[in-house]
Amino acid sequence: MSKGSYPGVVAGSAAGDFEGLLDDIENEAAAAGPAAVRDLRALQLKYRLINQLIERRHSLRWSQKELAEHSGIAQSEISKIERGRKSPTMDTYSRLAIALRLDDLAAPLAGREPVAGA
Repeated sequence: MSKGSYPGVVAGSAAGDFEGLLDDIENEAAAAGPAAVRDLRALQLKYRLINQLIERRHSLRWSQKELAEHSGIAQSEISKIERGRKSPTMDTYSRLAIALRLDDLAAPLAGREPVAGA
């Protein structure tokens, strides 16, 4: 497959040069304007958050099935989220984060005590 044969990828991106590809994507977004940059930032945040879930699940040595049992979220949905095929709602993300004990993401609001048993 030739360079630049994927839609949205600038011709001339070196094969295997992931950092160069990321730079090309940043430059394309900047050239397309503020809305494209905003959309890119939203996607970057989404995938950073999903990556945190995956890394934590792996550090706990949990399978997707075990995470499903702890979170109440179906294993099939967890699989789709981890593969980027489905965007979790805030409720789903919160349930996964709490099950994975990502306390820094689920910190109580300033001045409020956590609910007993949570």
